[in-house]
Amino acid sequence: MSTPLPQPVLLDPASRLPQAEVSRFLTLLRESRLPETDILPGASTGWEYGIPLTRLQELRTYGLEKWNYDAFLADISRFQHYTVEIEGISVHYVHARASREGAVPLLMTHGWPGSFYEFHKVVGPLSSPSAEEDPAFDVVLPSLPGFGFSGPPPRKGWTLMDTARVFNTLMVDVLGYGEYVAQGGDWGYVVTRALTANHGDHCVLAHFNNLLELPPAYHYPVLTAMALLPKWAGRRVGSTILTQPEMDGLDRQMQFRKTGLGYVSIQSTKPATIGYALVDHPVGLLAYLGEKYSTWTDPASKATDDDVVSTVALYFLTRTFHTSVLPYYETKHTQYMYLPKQVKGKTGLSVFQFDVLGAPRSWASRVLNVVYYKRHDHGGHFAGLEMPEALVGDVREFVKGHWGK
Repeated sequence: MSTPLPQPVLLDPASRLPQAEVSRFLTLLRESRLPETDILPGASTGWEYGIPLTRLQELRTYGLEKWNYDAFLADISRFQHYTVEIEGISVHYVHARASREGAVPLLMTHGWPGSFYEFHKVVGPLSSPSAEEDPAFDVVLPSLPGFGFSGPPPRKGWTLMDTARVFNTLMVDVLGYGEYVAQGGDWGYVVTRALTANHGDHCVLAHFNNLLELPPAYHYPVLTAMALLPKWAGRRVGSTILTQPEMDGLDRQMQFRKTGLGYVSIQSTKPATIGYALVDHPVGLLAYLGEKYSTWTDPASKATDDDVVSTVALYFLTRTFHTSVLPYYETKHTQYMYLPKQVKGKTGLSVFQFDVLGAPRSWASRVLNVVYYKRHDHGGHFAGLEMPEALVGDVREFVKGHWGK
């Protein structure tokens, strides 16, 4: 006797974002007291010590005076939201069906500190293209377990490989897509990479907006391998010649790994400590997440203040910050960034100049079948928020050239 397929349930976002909690969010934001002077009185520290006091004050002022809950709720309510029980998790997802027949199923997976909201600027153009020659997509935006409207992981040791399996079940068994395209960055890169390696019979095309692969001849977890990069301070790594933009990207990554990885250390060792400290603290979330949305981005195309405050509000109102940091702990021993299995499915890569994560094309080509590659002179880590037109254009171009071929 076969097991019945899980049945999705329509979700009203307003039911998970009650007005009383919104009022409490704004009250705590208003009543939290900030220091009168920066961390070094009389000195201009810039971003060297973390988020400057002036920047945090700007975000708080925006949240109190300009951010509009009703507008935010209306924005995310443009889409149909669902939950479905898979392997003991209440998985939330947006399902934006295309405006015409013959649509391409597209799974887009966010990272940290993101959410399904990271794609709110690209859903419309992807599902309802204005040009007849552009492909239309059935866009599926799941929330990672422990993020947003999704429930927490069901057990200790739940990794992103498990999440990939659940998302494949969502696409194939729940939504009925025998084949689909997957797209992702940050943790979404890892989930999508796992889909290409372990579920390639269904995930037939994959697109990444950052890439994390190891250099030639190294077989360590990526964080260990990347720590070795300073001794490769030349244009040649093994037998690979790197371009100047690739070298500039590695330089930027090394600076990030020297000064920007403190959050990884605490989240991969004591996630509960930072989780409980910030889960009910709007100003703390603004400081902690606001720094990432400011320093991982292109200064010319950074996420807007509305994007940042809306993201922080979503974390606060869903009370999920503490579970959002779990992947750093649970996945650290699985060599999650390096899946050695060769991938035959076609892969597309988009590289944004100011991203803090990445790897040269030649490194990715060792394990990925790279058939599409585009480098952008602008944009950073959060492509869907910073450069939505570029991300939409790249996904369209990649899929148009390779879907069904």
